[in-house]
Amino acid sequence: MRVADGLARVFTTLLHPLLIPTLGLFILFRLNTHISFVLSPEIRRYILLLVFVNTAVIPILAVIILKRAGFIYDYLLRERTERMFPLMVAAVTFFLTYYFMRQLQLPTLIDFYMMGATLLVLVSLVVSFRWKISLHMVSLGGLTGFLIVTELLLQPDIRWLIIAAFLLSGFTAASRLHLRAQQPAQVYTGYLLGTLLMILLYLYLRA
Repeated sequence: MRVADGLARVFTTLLHPLLIPTLGLFILFRLNTHISFVLSPEIRRYILLLVFVNTAVIPILAVIILKRAGFIYDYLLRERTERMFPLMVAAVTFFLTYYFMRQLQLPTLIDFYMMGATLLVLVSLVVSFRWKISLHMVSLGGLTGFLIVTELLLQPDIRWLIIAAFLLSGFTAASRLHLRAQQPAQVYTGYLLGTLLMILLYLYLRA
């Protein structure tokens, strides 16, 4: 049981929702596509740093400040109501990141990814007013959908990456259930929301 608990915590920590935006762009920049040639290594590192600071570091600092100020009582945000302020902060930082990156005139797929990530945070915020959806699975669903869109748009052979995303999402879902952090419906709905929103957004923008 201790081993299972440890593995579950490893998955939920390494695949934390706030790390997924940076992970998605890191994967994109490692693929052999025109984006790797259009953007210099320095620009790619700058973008990764920008995204990491705005979508991970600042929201984490906000949680620490909110905890010390007494607005929340648990760093893990187990209670639905404690998620509201951190999600609001994340919505602002995600949107500002998307807006700033639009000004840099980057490849469309990067703008699409940050737009999708921002929309997922906003939808999660709205849902959280009434229901505790799995933020881990929303983010992993968004990553899976993004990889599918990347396959459709740039046509690299990344089927193995998509399969890996499905598997890691499955392990993370099992981990959340094992730790009793979420109910099955919250986990499955989160993953479907993330995946479908990314794919539907792609279809809408392509129409």
